[in-house]
Amino acid sequence: MTNKADFTEQEWEDLLLTPVLAGTYIILADLSVTAVPKEMKGLYSAMMNLLVPVEADELVSSLVADLKQKAGNKEKLEQPSLEANHDPRTQLMAILKANLAVLDDKATPAEKAAFCGWLVSLAQATAEAGREGGFLGTGSVRVSEHEKAALEELRHTFGLI
Repeated sequence: MTNKADFTEQEWEDLLLTPVLAGTYIILADLSVTAVPKEMKGLYSAMMNLLVPVEADELVSSLVADLKQKAGNKEKLEQPSLEANHDPRTQLMAILKANLAVLDDKATPAEKAAFCGWLVSLAQATAEAGREGGFLGTGSVRVSEHEKAALEELRHTFGLI
């Protein structure tokens, strides 16, 4: 099974960022002032509590342990720099792909698929954590059409569909 010891320090830092990038990708799909804090909280909660696929158990467990340690030490993850005049979602997707490419050489195909499935589950939990649309709560939805489309984009990019 693949774990932290199989990666360079930079590769590991890049992998640590992937759950945040996947959640942020969903949040940016349908920005809502009232939903963003709930969705960020939903992402963090899912990272700490979501069931881990057996095929990627060691990899995800190592990653979550490091994320918990960083949170406990109040360390921030190094955020990627995004260019101001370009679509942030396109840039996030490119960074996600680059960060996950290391798994092609270091993990089995089953581990990578399970890890990517876990990322999509985190993104789904993020989308479900806040409500979008409507007026004063009336007519709002748990997962908007834009978020559904972004989830499909993640599934497609990760080779899960």
